[in-house]
Order: sequence, then structure tokens, then C-alpha cells
Amino acid sequence: MNHLALEPAGPDLPALRARAWAPHATAHDCVAFAQALLQQAGRDKALQREALVALVRAYEADPTCEPALLHTIAQTAFAVRDWGLVESATSLLLTQNSADANALVWRAAAVQHRDDFAAAEQLLREAVRVVPGNPVALHKLALCIREQARFAEAEALLRQVLALSPDNAHALFDLSELEIRSGRFAEGWTHYESRVAFAGGELNHAQHALAEMSAPWQGESLAGKTLVVYGEQGNGDCLWAVRFLPLLAERARRDGGTVIFGHDGPLRPLFERTLPADLRLETSLDTRPDFHCGLMSLPLRLGIRDAAGWGAPYLRADPHHVEMWRRRVQACVYANPDNRTVGLVWNGNPDHIRDVRRSVPAQQLEPLLGVAGVTYFALSPGRGETVAQWRAKGFDVVDLTPHFQAGFDDVAALLANLDLTVTIDSGPAHLAGALGVPTCLMLDHVSAWFWGSESTATPWYDSLELFRQPAVGAWAPVVERVRARIELMARG
Repeated sequence: MNHLALEPAGPDLPALRARAWAPHATAHDCVAFAQALLQQAGRDKALQREALVALVRAYEADPTCEPALLHTIAQTAFAVRDWGLVESATSLLLTQNSADANALVWRAAAVQHRDDFAAAEQLLREAVRVVPGNPVALHKLALCIREQARFAEAEALLRQVLALSPDNAHALFDLSELEIRSGRFAEGWTHYESRVAFAGGELNHAQHALAEMSAPWQGESLAGKTLVVYGEQGNGDCLWAVRFLPLLAERARRDGGTVIFGHDGPLRPLFERTLPADLRLETSLDTRPDFHCGLMSLPLRLGIRDAAGWGAPYLRADPHHVEMWRRRVQACVYANPDNRTVGLVWNGNPDHIRDVRRSVPAQQLEPLLGVAGVTYFALSPGRGETVAQWRAKGFDVVDLTPHFQAGFDDVAALLANLDLTVTIDSGPAHLAGALGVPTCLMLDHVSAWFWGSESTATPWYDSLELFRQPAVGAWAPVVERVRARIELMARG
């Protein structure tokens, strides 16, 4: 379907919607409405979901009304991650044709979602057999194998994909993450630039404007020039990469150039407080620069080839906020002043593509909460219901997040007042590391490249201890080891 179209062919969308939801709507009415929605949807999940409902309604009315109807249902369900519907639709498709490569790939994704990697790999290998040399099938197989921590095999497959499709930016990006994970920074940072090729829809207006008015910085001299570095990707990425700005400022100072950090958001006060005096932060395009550069490109442009020496703290909490949060924490442990205090992050943004894997189900975290002499503090807003359930079971868990009024400055100040932070792989993990606070990081079996593959420490953050799943979905051993760490602290 043509995702570039801005308007559906024929009648307008409201008319198609009214016809599709009329009491006596036909299957063709529902399909026409769904097709119009998908034409306009792009990456809009809400429109895609509405289209999927119309497609299913069409199928229920007349499964034969469109030859490709079942394929469209499976593909759209795959796009919105409705894995149950993907399995149902692909089961029918594969009954009709066991060599349907698309159905094999879609079904593999659904099966992989419930952590059955052996079955997913079998489906993908069958897809590769059916369409040998198909880069999409090979790429999906590579990612499935990567999720099983078979990194060398995954890399070999990605290189096959790139041999078949040299301009495949997604495959190159996935390869870069494997390279960076293993410490091959020279190759990895270079290949990591491939993200620019597919980030177009995610770039904001300011980034597009920078690209129109200035050249991308390739590391050349900044003598007499102005460079704007813009924040990109998630908060965790920005927190990790902002450490390189002082080195860039030093280089610009030596060259006789100017560096500006273009950033606005909840991290802004933290960054402003720690940036060099001659590296100013702008929240709008006040300066017309000669060059622009993404924050995550700095390791490449600055020639960072070794992670050693980068683990010291580089951000600091606001002293006023630290004192304010000290009083709040003390009030919470007033009845038990000798209690140790532990911050807790057990799940993240549900829209994050890896959130299901990186988040710990609340009930699986409960063995931590029974450690005597410890008061826990929820660090993620919006988890009040879970905290209330824990408190009803007698667990000493406090939720002060309704007091978060200053974005990450409040989080940083709370972290600075706690004895330990326990977190999954999310923004607070990077914040804790950047502040240098003692932290237990609970990692899913194959986590982000920041954390490497096997070590219990990371050169990027000296204060972090890494606790890894021994197998996909195996949180119990992680929780047990973190509990032992907390018990040791509590006894001390």
C-alpha cells in the first residue's frame, strides 16, 4: 500500500468510516476504509490499529472478499505488535501454503515474543530455505540468533545480509551494535552512523533545520567556526554521550572555535550545571552554525577507541534539591532511622521496543522487598498502584514520585540521598552511573550494547554492578543475587 499518499483515493475518510461502521456494512466497505487508513497511517499506530479492526471485521463478514486480506491482517497485526492475531492469521496462511515466506517471518516474530526462540529460529530457517538469498529473511534470522546471545553467528549472518544489500542501513546499524558491544569501536562507531539513514521520520524540526543551514561535522578543524551538537535518541543515550562534550569543548578551545549544545527537555538543568563555561546550551536555533553533529556521533568524531578511563562521575545533583530530598527521605525512615535506603526501577516506558524483555514483573521482584532493615523508594512515576499492592503485603516501599516537579533534577537529588539504586536498563541506570551513586543494574539476557556481554562491571560507569539473566526471561537468579547484595549492605 502507498504510505506516501496523504489522502485516500475516492471518498474522504469520514465518509469511509461511516460506511464501514454502518449496521449493514459489507466486507468491501470495511476493506476500503482500512486501505484508506493504512494509506495515511505511516507509523501512526492508532490508525494502524483502527485499520486492523476494520480488516478483521471484513474477514469475519467474508474471508474471500479480497485475495490478500489475510496477508494484510497478518502484516498489520505484525506492525502494531498484536502477537495473538499474528499467530492466528499466520496459522491460517501456513495451512494454505507452508512455503509462505512472509507468514513464516511474521509468525517467527510472534513466537519469539513469548520467548520460544527455538521455534522462532526454526521458522526463520525455513523462510531462508524457501527464499534463499533474501536479505529480509536472513536479517530476521540474525536478530533471532542475536537475542540468544550467539553473537558471532548473528554477525556472520548480518555480513551476509550486507553482501546481498550493501546499502541496508538497518543491517549495518545492527552490525555496529555487535561491534561496539565487543569493544571494536573503530568499526562500530563508523557503522553506527547508519542510524542517520533511517532516522528521518524521528528527527525533530530543529534537527531538520540544522541540516538545511549547516554541514555535517566530520571532525575537521573548528578554527573560526561554530558547531551545534544536538541531542538525539532517548534520555539514556543523551545521559551516556553528554560526557564527551567537555572533550569537544577543549578541542574547540584549542582550535579557536565555538561549540553549542542544542538541547531542551527534562535533562536540561543537569546538563547546564555541568557543561564547561564556554560551551553554552541553546534551546532554540538562536545561532546559525557552520556545522552540526548528533550527540551520539561524538565518540567517532573525537576518536574514542577505548572505554577505559570513562567511568568516573560527570554529572552532579543540584545542592538545593539534594537537601530538600534529604529531608523527605529522612521523614520516610523516621520510625526506623537505621534503615538502609534503596531506590527501585523495575519497568520502563511500555512503548520501548525492548520493554517487555528489560522489565521485571512486579511479583518477581518481591523477594527483594522482604529484606529486613531496608526502605525502598520507587523511582519511576505512575507506579502507585503497584506500590500500594506491595505495601498492602507489608513491604516497606515508598512512592515519592508525585513530588517530582523538576524532571531529572528531582530524580538525581533523590538518588544522591539513597544508599543504593536497583534498576533495569533504562534512563535512571545511566543517570545513576553519571552521578556515581552505587547501583545494581539488572540486565535481560541480551541487553543494550552499553553493557557488553559477560562482565559484572562496565568501563562506562564505575559505580554500577551488572547482574545478568543467565537465560532469556530468567529474572529469579538476578533477583536472588541482588537480594544477597542488599542483605550484605543491610548487615553492614
